[in-house]
Amino acid sequence: MSDTSESAPWNNPPQRKKTLRRKRAEKQARRAQHWGQRLEEARQEGPDMVAAVTFDRLRGVLDKLPAEARARAYEAATQALEHIRETHAQ
Repeated sequence: MSDTSESAPWNNPPQRKKTLRRKRAEKQARRAQHWGQRLEEARQEGPDMVAAVTFDRLRGVLDKLPAEARARAYEAATQALEHIRETHAQ
């Protein structure tokens, strides 16, 4: 009987072209570039479009969160909006 302890697949993880950390970082960079480009295009159209794009981004992020974290994030977003309203009220 041969010793398979060295050649067993669970002892030899697959060699990846890119590490998962690097893949995640590249994905985050692409996502940031996408939203940066969308915001820049929205700025050229006016403040209402910037608000719409920002809300779209916020909604997308909130939808991906687990329920408990989503509730805390909604509260934080509400507080941020209230702070902006108070700061810029005339």
